[in-house]
Amino acid sequence: MRYLILMFAVLVTPANASEHVAFRGTWGTKAQCARAPVQPGGTVLLEPFEIGRNWLRQGQLWCALRWGPVEARKNGAFTAANAQCGEDSVRSYLIGMQLTGDELILRWNFPHKIGPLKRCPGS
Repeated sequence: MRYLILMFAVLVTPANASEHVAFRGTWGTKAQCARAPVQPGGTVLLEPFEIGRNWLRQGQLWCALRWGPVEARKNGAFTAANAQCGEDSVRSYLIGMQLTGDELILRWNFPHKIGPLKRCPGS
């Protein structure tokens, strides 16, 4: 029920773009930030998550974001966004973003957790 209410809030509530500035930037593990090869000596590179004003990108995956409100928490902030990802076949996701100090956790459709991610140098 909690997630249903959150999803409704994401779809209905217009969000103030300035509230989401802390979530913007390039986020990843050390290997993602360094764009290290997936396999030693390989040509496929790990890619960090780049979050902009109304978009998210990782490698060749682009998503348009519709932000929900930012909720202040004791140890940081939480927000969610409806993401429309892909080109030929667009898929919709609900992405929760939990910012605690200098760590970001992404939750794709909530059961799938990515992180904690750190802000990449130069971001």
